[in-house]
Amino acid sequence: MYNLIVKIILRSKKREKKIEGFSLIELVFVVAVLAILTAIAIPSFTNIARKARQVTAASNVDAILKSATIFKIEEGYFPTSWNEILMYYNEGSAGSNLESCQVYNSQCTGNEKVIVGGQYLITFFSQSERFGVSAWRFNNTGPTSTNLSVMGCVTDATGGRNYLFKDPNPYYQGAPWNNGILDENGNDINLCGQI
Repeated sequence: MYNLIVKIILRSKKREKKIEGFSLIELVFVVAVLAILTAIAIPSFTNIARKARQVTAASNVDAILKSATIFKIEEGYFPTSWNEILMYYNEGSAGSNLESCQVYNSQCTGNEKVIVGGQYLITFFSQSERFGVSAWRFNNTGPTSTNLSVMGCVTDATGGRNYLFKDPNPYYQGAPWNNGILDENGNDINLCGQI
């Protein structure tokens, strides 16, 4: 009987699974795979954040163009000051007010305002037959240094149009009807059409 009990115990011990941990090589392999995935994901996330800032700036450009269009319909001419723009302005995106450069301890060189929580400068250009808006990076350091510019134009002939810059020419600061503004293929943008 004793031999029978010993045999049963030995058989049950053989049936038990032996639990082992991961080997060092397996752990190194998993860490390497995670490092590769992280190296791929971080640049993608950075680009997504950059495009999100640009879309927010484009929303503000569009809101200012709409305000200028309404002002022209109501008053007979395109607005020539921020006060006139603000008469019909509805924020381009929630929480993205037109702020003074002084809020960020900076000086603007003209009629620029700050949008997107300090990420972009925005200004307008007004002529009798057309109205333009340009938004560009606020400074040349940090995350804002990679911001892609946005511009828009409205005329009596063309209505309103926006252009979101892409790499390799991601930066532009000036009136949207200036000559020499090129798209990513090297073609003139001609956003405002012929006047």
